[in-house]
Amino acid sequence: MPDTEPDHELDALTRLAIKHGTDKWGPHFYTPIYHGLFCHLRDQPIRLLEIGVGGYYQLKGAGGASLRMWAEYFPNGQITGIDIAEKRLTLDPRVTVCRGSQDDSAFLKKVSDERGPFDIIIDHGSHVPKHVVTSFYILFPFLKDGGIYVIEDVQTAFWPNFGGSMLHGGETVKLTRTIIECLNHAEIALADRSHSFPSFATQIKALRAFHNVIVVDKGDNTEPSNFAYDLSNPHAATAVKVIEHELRSAPTAEGMAILSDLYIRGGNLARAKEIAGEAVSRWPTNMAALMVAYAVAVRQNDILASKQYLDSLLQLEPDNGMLQQARANLNPSSLHPSQTLPP
Repeated sequence: MPDTEPDHELDALTRLAIKHGTDKWGPHFYTPIYHGLFCHLRDQPIRLLEIGVGGYYQLKGAGGASLRMWAEYFPNGQITGIDIAEKRLTLDPRVTVCRGSQDDSAFLKKVSDERGPFDIIIDHGSHVPKHVVTSFYILFPFLKDGGIYVIEDVQTAFWPNFGGSMLHGGETVKLTRTIIECLNHAEIALADRSHSFPSFATQIKALRAFHNVIVVDKGDNTEPSNFAYDLSNPHAATAVKVIEHELRSAPTAEGMAILSDLYIRGGNLARAKEIAGEAVSRWPTNMAALMVAYAVAVRQNDILASKQYLDSLLQLEPDNGMLQQARANLNPSSLHPSQTLPP
């Protein structure tokens, strides 16, 4: 075997993949991705579930390479593997292998009740798209908040012999679309109140895609739409509190304009007017301050104030056709507040 130096530094997980002979590096190129995703958890008492033990199905004593890798990578972790085939393997005491199918809901729930909740779930099972979807819907609720769900070997979504489709990516891509819809549930609900979402829609925090790998992060996904801004929403309330705190020590016209805009979006026009007025008094020629003050005046149907802010804006941009038209109509509402600041 020739002694050749790699042209890049190997990460810790890739070294273990080579040591234990798992196909997660070499045939595939997953371990550098996983090391980036999981390295902050290495010393934690995590619980990891991997669907698919690997090895030849006919050989009960073959497989478990990735389970050995995970056990060494997570020295304080509890590792669970499931496989439809019987396996008789010598593994670390922290590793448990359960026999059953990944599309058997009763089996998956039993394993999750006994071994979960999980910090990491990796689907390296049958790669059949329908099985992938079934497992996700059953297991994602057993993932801890802040946990990571991984689907490997996504190429089968496009292979007809696995039940995939070159035309639309089959059930796996359909699942990905559902995940994207969950990420944007607050926006979709504005367009279609009747649209249905899975029960875990507000727990889909992020979706990441790599070559042959889909990664779903679980976490709080209750941020409001900026077109249905609820000031009582914890995310919105925190944003307002943080911005106000920052601006107290280092006020800027632009910062006060966006703060006023948040109050406009949340329906607190009195507070929005107060902030916009202060911004204009401090920076009377700043366009951001003038625009948000104009937006408040329009919302309050204050024609006189609207004209004054339009006149000030036209002094800065006398050739602006939109402002000219609004002023000529003597009806400031022709420039709707949603047009005054970017969405």
